[in-house]
Amino acid sequence: MKTIIIVDDESLVRVGLQSIIPWEDYGYSVSGVYHNGREALDACMRAMPDAILTDIRMPVMDGLEFIKNVRQISPRVPIVILSSYDDFEYTRTAIKLGVQDYIQKHRLEPEELIRMLDGLKIEENGRGGEEERAISQQLKKEKEELIAAATRTAGPEGPVSPGAFRELEKQVAELGPYACWMTIRPIGPAWRDESLPPSYSFLVQEELERYRYTEYLGARGSVVHALFYAGEFPKGQMTLREHVLPFCENLLDTLRQKCNADFAIGIGRPGPLEEYEATYRGAGDALASLFYGDGDIALDAGAFVWMEYTEEQWLDLYKTLKKYVQQEKFAELLAWLDDLPSSESGLLRPRDWLRIGGMLATQTTDFLIEHYALDVDKIKQHFGDLWPLERHIGWPQRKSGWIAAIRLVFERTNALIASVRTNKAWLVKIKAYVNERYAEPIRLEAAAAHVYWSENYFSQRFSQETGMTFLEYVAGVRIAAAKELLKSGDRSTEDIAATVGYVNANYFVKVFKKTTGLTVSEFKAQHKS
Repeated sequence: MKTIIIVDDESLVRVGLQSIIPWEDYGYSVSGVYHNGREALDACMRAMPDAILTDIRMPVMDGLEFIKNVRQISPRVPIVILSSYDDFEYTRTAIKLGVQDYIQKHRLEPEELIRMLDGLKIEENGRGGEEERAISQQLKKEKEELIAAATRTAGPEGPVSPGAFRELEKQVAELGPYACWMTIRPIGPAWRDESLPPSYSFLVQEELERYRYTEYLGARGSVVHALFYAGEFPKGQMTLREHVLPFCENLLDTLRQKCNADFAIGIGRPGPLEEYEATYRGAGDALASLFYGDGDIALDAGAFVWMEYTEEQWLDLYKTLKKYVQQEKFAELLAWLDDLPSSESGLLRPRDWLRIGGMLATQTTDFLIEHYALDVDKIKQHFGDLWPLERHIGWPQRKSGWIAAIRLVFERTNALIASVRTNKAWLVKIKAYVNERYAEPIRLEAAAAHVYWSENYFSQRFSQETGMTFLEYVAGVRIAAAKELLKSGDRSTEDIAATVGYVNANYFVKVFKKTTGLTVSEFKAQHKS
C-alpha cells in the first residue's frame, strides 16, 4: 500500500482529506498529518512517504521551504500542491522546485485527486522506509485488536495471547510501565450526529499525536479510544490527575470549538498494558459517572456501584411507567423518575436510562393514539422538533438534562391533551343546547350557527365524533325524555309527543317504535307499577 502524508495548517483541510476519501480502497494509506513544513520534514527524515500533499502558506516552515528540503533528501518523491485561489505565483515557484502537480483544495473532488495520484505512477519507497511501514502497520493492527478485545465486539475468544501487543508495549515502555485507557464521547445531540464520526475522530487523533504522552487507538461508532502514558505513576513527580487533566481540558476546548458540540472523557486507572480490561472498564465507569454530575472529565476512583435490573424488575418498571402515563400523572411520574436508585443502592447506568426513555416514548405515543384517537401525523406535527420522541429522550447526557427532556415531552403531551379536550368543547355546548330546547323545533342550521360553523362542516364533525347524525341524536334525546314521562303517569300519547317536541303524534309513535323496538302501548304495559 502506498503511503502519503498531508501537510496543511487548516484543520478543516486535514480532517476533510482524511474523512471524505476512503484511501485504503484506492491502495493508499495516510501515514501522517502535519500542521506545518517543519513537522512534516522531521517525519520525512525518519521515513520518506511515497507521496506528499502539501499546502504552501503555513507557519514555522512554509511549503516552498519544505519542498526545497525534501528535494535534498529525495529528488524523486511525488509532491502535489494543495493550492488556494491566490497561490498562483507560489505554485509556479513550487513547480520549478520539481512539484508534479497541484489541485485547488477548496474545490477539491476526491475522484479528481485520486486520478491525479494514480497518474503520477507512484512507486512505493524502497529506500529505508520498509521497516518503518511494517512497524506502523503492525501498530495499527495491534490497536484494532486491543479495542476489539477490550470491548468484546470482535477478536479471539478468551484471553489475548502473550506478546499480542508487542509494538504497543514498546511504546508504553519508552515512557514508563503504566498506561491508562481514555474514552472520549460526544454528549447531547451530537451523539446521534452521523457526520461527527469519523471527522471528529480524526480531530482527536490529530490532537493526541501532538502530545507525547498519548496514543490514539481508534474509534467505535461515536466513541474514541486512546491510551495515556502514566510513566512511573504513582512514583512520578506529578500525580496522574495533575498530569492528565490539563491535557483533557485543552482537548475538550479544541473539540468544542472545531465540532460545535460537547464531549466528555473517562479515564481508567493506570496499569500495565496486559491489564487493559481493567483500565478500559474503569474508563467506561468514569464516563458513565458523569451522567450524574456536572463535569466533563472523570477519573476512575474504583468506587462506582452500578445497579443491574433483572428482567422481572424491568417488567415491573414498565408497568409502573404505563400506570402513570395512562392516568396522565406526568408530574408524579417525573418526581418518581428523579428518585430512582441513588448511590446508596447503586446507580443505573446511562444505557438503562436510555431504555427507560424508549419505554416512555412508546407508551406516551400509544396512549395518545388509543385514548384520544389521534393519528401519528397529528402527534408528530404537535411535538415538532422533539419528534421522534425516542431520539429526543435517548440522547446520553446528564441525568438533569434527561429529566428536563422528559419534562418537555410531558409538557407538550399535556398541551396536546388540553387541545383535544378544548376542541371537543363545542360538542358539550351542542348537547346542552339540545337538552334545553328538545321540546321546541330544532333546526340543523340553528345548531350549526350556535357553534359558529357551516351546516356541512357541523354535520360532518358531529357524525365523526358521535357516530350518528345530528337529527338522530335529537330524536334520541326526545325519546329518552318521553320514556320518563310514560313511566311517571297516565298522560296521553298526544300530550307526551307535544311535550318532547313532536307536533304530529303519529310521527312520534313511529320514531318511538324505531328507537326502542316497542310501541308506546307495549312500553306502558312493561312499566305499569
